[in-house]
Amino acid sequence: KSNLKLAIKTALFGSAMLAATNVSASDAALLDTLLSNGSINSTQHAKLSADAKSTAKSNDSSEKSKVKISLDKKGLRFASADDAFKLKIGGRFHLQTGYHVGADDLPHTNGTEVRRARLHIKGVLWNDFKYVTEFDFADNKVTIKDLSVSYRGLDHLQITIGNQKQNMSMELQESSNDIMFIERSAVNSLTEKTFNRAMGLHLKSASKDWSVQLGVYGDGISDNKTLGDEGWGISSRGSYAPINTKSQVLHTGASIGYRGMDSGTVSLGYETTHMSNLNLTKAKVTDVSDMTMAIAEVAYMYGPLSIQSEYAHMWLARNAASDLNFDAWYVQAAWTVTGESRSYKGSDGEFKRLKPSEEFGFGEGSGWGAVELALRYDESDLNSGDIIGGTEKAFTVAANWYLNENIRLMADYRTAFDVSPQSAFTGQKVDDIHAFTGRIQLTF
Repeated sequence: KSNLKLAIKTALFGSAMLAATNVSASDAALLDTLLSNGSINSTQHAKLSADAKSTAKSNDSSEKSKVKISLDKKGLRFASADDAFKLKIGGRFHLQTGYHVGADDLPHTNGTEVRRARLHIKGVLWNDFKYVTEFDFADNKVTIKDLSVSYRGLDHLQITIGNQKQNMSMELQESSNDIMFIERSAVNSLTEKTFNRAMGLHLKSASKDWSVQLGVYGDGISDNKTLGDEGWGISSRGSYAPINTKSQVLHTGASIGYRGMDSGTVSLGYETTHMSNLNLTKAKVTDVSDMTMAIAEVAYMYGPLSIQSEYAHMWLARNAASDLNFDAWYVQAAWTVTGESRSYKGSDGEFKRLKPSEEFGFGEGSGWGAVELALRYDESDLNSGDIIGGTEKAFTVAANWYLNENIRLMADYRTAFDVSPQSAFTGQKVDDIHAFTGRIQLTF
């Protein structure tokens, strides 16, 4: 009787399987049992086996084709089910205002501006290839900032080709989203127009506490309508953090760069605010055969306190005139009033954005965000030989309010003093210049 009951149950189950429009027969042993009991014949067994394999393959393909979508503080992100392909859409908006006191006798501009309006698409292809595209729409024009592809399939080497930042200066490497002041220091008067972004090949090896970078570059992206070779450059930067914890960091680093030019022009200088059109220091050197720059950097962070400094020196060789030397340096300190520590990434050798421990809001569980105070002293000397680019010293005081990880309110006060202005202001008295700058920053 028990055998008869088993046969009846098996036959009924087999009939139900045959009647189903979407057969799922993943258990091959069960099909074999049905065949041996005579509930299904060999033709039916073969068909059910084929259907099972087809269904399993279809389900597997469906799982692999699923796309994961997320929208959060990191932007709009897409990823394949196996994470082999990723795409992220993000951006930054920096809305600024700037005003001066003590500059009435000097031509300058006060007002408001869109300092940056960038959109980027970043992602991964086939696990090992990383791509970056970023465009800036500030000043009502489109500028390509980053346009590169990287290969990450090697254990200790990343290879990047395209338009990218050259590996010079900690401050220049750090994102404008992350630095504690609205504008970079006087060191930028040497680095911005000489060793900023360019088309090239970049090699990087890094670990948790150190990084070594080497790059060979052409020129930045331009319309290439000017006759003559654009020149070439090579630069290298290394960093090491013998202390690297979440609450304490000791960073050391150095970089050196060289650029060869047939008979090039080098422009240097520092604007009191980005929109002021007032450069107390400014130099334009022509007939340059080659240029070399060396930078030393050090930083220390302990809890909410941090200090950072860089010194940069530039050598310019000219074809028919004497060589020139320019230098600039800064030292800056910050204190996070609300107690957070800055974020440091040893594999990049730079500080990242400060992340508040609580978000600003009036709802339950909300707080006041994070508040940061910072002070910077910087100097630049663009006088050398027959070039009178001027010298200046400056103090900058900054207050930053991080409402959350995406929104930051910034206010800077900068006073430039002991100014020996550029040749355009020769014979004109330049007193202390006071500049006030404010920014609303949104990043995602």
